[in-house]
Parts: sequence; structure tokens; C-alpha cells
Amino acid sequence: MPELTVQGHHLQVDQGDNLLSALQVANLPINWSCRAGQCHSCLVQAPKQPIPAAAQQGLSPEQQADGWLLACQCAVESDMQLTLHDPANDGLPALIETMEKLPGDVLLLRLRPQRPLRYRAGQHLMIWLSPQLGRSYSLASLPGEALLEFHIQLREGGLFSSQLLHGRPGQTLYLGAASGHLAYDPAWHDRPLLLLASGTGLAPLQALARDALQNEHSATITLWHWSSHAQGCYLQERLNALVETEQQLQLHLRARSELATDLRALRIRSRSTLALVCGSASFVEQLRRPLFMAGLAGPQIIDEAFLPRR
Repeated sequence: MPELTVQGHHLQVDQGDNLLSALQVANLPINWSCRAGQCHSCLVQAPKQPIPAAAQQGLSPEQQADGWLLACQCAVESDMQLTLHDPANDGLPALIETMEKLPGDVLLLRLRPQRPLRYRAGQHLMIWLSPQLGRSYSLASLPGEALLEFHIQLREGGLFSSQLLHGRPGQTLYLGAASGHLAYDPAWHDRPLLLLASGTGLAPLQALARDALQNEHSATITLWHWSSHAQGCYLQERLNALVETEQQLQLHLRARSELATDLRALRIRSRSTLALVCGSASFVEQLRRPLFMAGLAGPQIIDEAFLPRR
């Protein structure tokens, strides 16, 4: 039986056991959220040891070289010496600059990192309020901007968002490394972009649109957003101002109740179009077939779903 050595603890586990589950059974303080390898909350470090490739998928080359892995994606095959992730030691400190409530129960959070963060517009990262409380959120800002921006959906009974509301300017939070495939590629410069978002799935897609425009994207960018809130899109004022200055940007702000009708009317005017989709898992799933039926092949559809904690 493989043995896990974790900061002074010795655990015997069955070969092939899931590492996250094994650490939880032992009541060790391992963080977790999605269990799908997307949020990166369950990081552990196993330097200078063989690590299954699946356990490092999505991590940066620097993280991989330092022996970081995702416990939820790691099957234990041999003895391992592990160190649990500590946001205060391993994360990037960032100070709360401003917090602003927007329509639709969205909190606009701006942070000032204590050193530069490497990221691409549209990627996501972990925000830690404490060593045991962190969640993954998409970046709504652009690289090079002084502040990092996030759009936090406030949920009744949500542990993270309810505690964040008590935050104050100057308070220190800790950030993980940026990751994710939802980012603009300059090679797309002459391909029409169809950006489809619901809720705070707008955060990464509006950033991606602005990044494309800064990179002198020459084709049309069409941004759709469906809102479930009576007041409509929480970022409406900012987006309308952007459309006034960017001729190739087309904007459609719709109610979520109109989604099915809008999808039936969807027409793809160019075979080179790329569709980027972000929102809840049910929203992303609902769009896959209509996009395929509209003429987009699988590689032309890039999506990212917000997964609930499970």
C-alpha cells in the first residue's frame, strides 16, 4: 500500500485511490471546490517526485516545475511526500482597492496586487479570504492595468460572497496563479468572434473583447449577454459606452427568458467564426447544440462553465 507523508502525518492508502479523497478521509485541511481540475483550489506540492500528467494538466510550467499538482485529479500509485498549499505563503498578496455593488446582485471587486500578476484576459484564478476559504473567479481586467477586477455574484447563503461583503479597502487577500483557456489569441485577428455569456460569465468575455480590440482585431466581435435580473445587464452602461467607440463591436443585451428564441434565430455568417461561451454549466450545455446546428464545428466552440462546489 502506498504511504502518504503530509507535513508530519503518515497515511496508508490503497493504490489508485484519489488523493483529494484520501486527504479528506484523514481530516487534513485540504481545500477543494469543483473536483474537476478547473478551480485549482486543491493544490498540493510533491517536489522532485513522479507526478501523473493528469494531475498537472492546466497548471503553469512554473507550477509544474515546482512540483504542484491537483489533488482531485491525482490517483495515488506510489509513496508521496506532500506539502499542502498555504495561500499566505504560496499566493500573491493583493489589497482590496474598491468594492461596488452593481445591479443583479453583482459585486465589482478591484484588487491591487503587491507584485505583477502574469495572466491573459479572460483567465481565472483563486481568491483566498483565509487559508480555508477560497473560490475561483474570472478576471475582468486586462494585463497591464494597475488593478485586477472581478465580478462576484452575490448568493444568499454563499459562504465566500457573504464574508467578502465584510471586506474593507486595504484588507489583504491572496491570489492563486491564473489559468484557463478562455483567452484571446492574436492569430484570430481576422476571424469573427461570437461571445455568448450569461450572468457573470460576462466578466471574462468582455475582457476578451477589449483585449481583442486593443490587439487591433479586424473582424466583427458580437457580444451577447442574457440576464436573469429585472434590471438587465449589470454592466450595461460600460458596454454601451464601449460600443460607441468601437465600430466592429456589436452588442446584444437580453433577458434570460429570451435565450431559447435568440438561439433559434442565431445565424453564422462566416465559416471562420469562433464562438466563446461562458456561464453556468446549464447555460453552456444549452448552447452547444444550437451552435453546432448553426454550422460551427467542435474546434470553433470554446466554452467554460462555472461549476458549483461539490
